[in-house]
Amino acid sequence: MPLFFRKRKPSEEARKRLEYQMCLAKEAGADDILDISKCELSEIPFGAFATCKVLQKKVLIVHTNHLTSLLPKSCSLLSLATIKVLDLHDNQLTALPDDLGQLTALQVLNVERNQLMQLPRSIGNLTQLQTLNVKDNKLKELPDTVGELRSLRTLNISGNEIQRLPQMLAHVRTLENRFSDYEKRKEQKMLEKLEFERRLELGQREHTQLLQQSSSQKDEILQTVKEEQSRLEQGLSEHQRHLNAERQRLQEQLKQTEQNISSRIQKLLQDNQRQKKSSEILKSLENERIRMEQLMSITQEETESLRRRDVASAMQQMLTESCKNRLIQMAYESQRQNLVQQACSRPWDSDRLSVCGPPRARLPAAWPKWMNDSSRFCRGSKWIRTKPSARSCRRARCRRLRSRHSR
Repeated sequence: MPLFFRKRKPSEEARKRLEYQMCLAKEAGADDILDISKCELSEIPFGAFATCKVLQKKVLIVHTNHLTSLLPKSCSLLSLATIKVLDLHDNQLTALPDDLGQLTALQVLNVERNQLMQLPRSIGNLTQLQTLNVKDNKLKELPDTVGELRSLRTLNISGNEIQRLPQMLAHVRTLENRFSDYEKRKEQKMLEKLEFERRLELGQREHTQLLQQSSSQKDEILQTVKEEQSRLEQGLSEHQRHLNAERQRLQEQLKQTEQNISSRIQKLLQDNQRQKKSSEILKSLENERIRMEQLMSITQEETESLRRRDVASAMQQMLTESCKNRLIQMAYESQRQNLVQQACSRPWDSDRLSVCGPPRARLPAAWPKWMNDSSRFCRGSKWIRTKPSARSCRRARCRRLRSRHSR
């Protein structure tokens, strides 16, 4: 047993099973059994000892685990004083506690398939033990105290290395006779061994006969093999010649095919080059057409914009001139009306009357001199002298008649 080893951690399923079994054992009305088997335990937990002690459990089942010792640290076998059945089979126990005799109520002890090297001498104190199963261990002898087991009925020590039994075991009256069965099995195995040896000898004889027969047939087989081999060699040579001729024919065909393919590939390459050139020419023509269309659209847009600009400038100039003419005409009309009103409101001086009519009205000093002439009007940007109108002539004639009448 190694001094240092790593404890195996139980899986999640094993841990849940242990918790469930512990809770089940603590429930009210539960039976006297604590089953913590198949929980991947490396040692019996302290809670199991406490449960057995408090609840007075009578059956403790701990088989199919990884136990290397029965008692963990800080635990005592007195906690299992009420246990009657202790099942520890399929573990890795190498020894049982020396104070195992404290389990005075124990009736069944099963330590089958472990690694036990010896049993403690205190096992003789288990006066109520009825079944002791130490099958498939590494025991070489049983302690003499086994003879003190007065209630022992079943003792299974098969699968061990025990050469002799203690003499005290003969005093156990309650022990059932298991040795006759052991002798019968031993005798049966001996008979089976003899039968196997007889069959083996018969097989060897048959094998030697077969060897002799095979040696006699060997020459015939070799001769037939040689003839078959020569025939096969001839067939292979003929087949090889046929294959060579066929290979040459295929090579010629392949060569011709490669030449045809190369010529076709060359033609295809030339066609591709021509198509590429034509496509490039078409692409360049298309690009040129697009460029010309863009230029034409640009020139048309520029022409339209220039035309619009000229029309807008001409219209602006006409509007400004028309506004100026309208202002000048309005100023002229207002001035003319003022002059007419002034001329009509003032009496005329006889000395100043003339044939041509009343003296010319004077405009304010702010007006230019060329605007004093009432016979001028603005046409466009020029002042033009015009003839007096018929109305002005009639007014002048009326003025002359008035002046004559006053005389």
